[in-house]
Amino acid sequence: MKKSRVIIFMGLILSLFIGNILSPIKVFSNKENRYLQELPSLSFKDIISGKFTREFETYTIDQFVFRDNWISLKTLGDLSLLKKDNGRIYFGKDDYLFDIDKEIDEKQLDENIKSINKFLENMSKYNIPVTSLLVPSKSTVLEEKLPLYAPTIDEEYIADKLEASLNKNMELIDLIEVLNGKSDGIYYKTDHHWTSKGAFYAYEYYMKQIGKQPLKEEDFLIEKVAEDFYGTNYRKANFYLGLPDEIYIYNPKNIVEYNIKINDKDEGNSLYDEEYLNKTDKYSYFLGGDKSLIEIKTSIKNNKTTLIFKDSFGNSFIPFLTNHYENIIVIDTRYFNMNLNDFIEGKDIDEVLLLFNIKNFAEEKSLFKLGK
Repeated sequence: MKKSRVIIFMGLILSLFIGNILSPIKVFSNKENRYLQELPSLSFKDIISGKFTREFETYTIDQFVFRDNWISLKTLGDLSLLKKDNGRIYFGKDDYLFDIDKEIDEKQLDENIKSINKFLENMSKYNIPVTSLLVPSKSTVLEEKLPLYAPTIDEEYIADKLEASLNKNMELIDLIEVLNGKSDGIYYKTDHHWTSKGAFYAYEYYMKQIGKQPLKEEDFLIEKVAEDFYGTNYRKANFYLGLPDEIYIYNPKNIVEYNIKINDKDEGNSLYDEEYLNKTDKYSYFLGGDKSLIEIKTSIKNNKTTLIFKDSFGNSFIPFLTNHYENIIVIDTRYFNMNLNDFIEGKDIDEVLLLFNIKNFAEEKSLFKLGK
């Protein structure tokens, strides 16, 4: 009996070994939305530095035969033992998936506060009003959907610290209370972003706070553009039995026309990139994803220009603003490398908005560019 078990075990190992040799090299994982490590080239320099060993280890993990199935099997085993997470994702109620938070880097938060205060000092010479819109994470707003006692980042603490530390020349709008108590459907179940409905609630509140009249929900035609969206949380979960998310957009009944430039190149007249509806990263349908610089000229003839610094939460928010401004300039600090002062001096800007997820506002390492 013992000998039989050894033979079976050795046969399994041999089968996996042969399978790894014969299986084709995979370049891209649609499930994880990333490129996989290919066989690294062999060089003396890389062997000495340890680079070859690191890349080869990643290669063996990424290219392991039936890799996705093994990962899903492990997750299924964890769930059968009543575990509520897999080390990267909490499995919440009603099929909601939540990121497992890391501790906030207080030093980075303090550095970001300094950079933003420096930016506000620079803005004061232009006499341009600046507003910051803080977007709470799904785990903060939908806390009741989390597994019992699941530890999360205290975003109210971060918002309070920002309120106390940032220059009072900027109006700080915290959306935690605004989104708390709203119905389901304001965040995707399989993704960390808010839905168009969640972005609409934020737009409605933001416009009122800056003294403008927002459009009402009935002023839009709400259109479903996708019903098979599996987001970033799904790709971390490895095993998910819930239904995919649906993506909706809000089209104004009073049609607005657009001319869009991306990085100073004309890119057409749509706020949406339909190519992404056939890809894994369907959230990039909004604005075509994260870009260094987007300039939107609308058919709203009011000579008003707003400058927006944002993370990816802004992508589904900005289409609502096109109903109120003739010009919208969108900057993603992660990719923007021009001198901001020189850039701003060449534009006739009426308002500035900083729109960031609260955790991103605390942890984003590119915000130092604001203080240059």
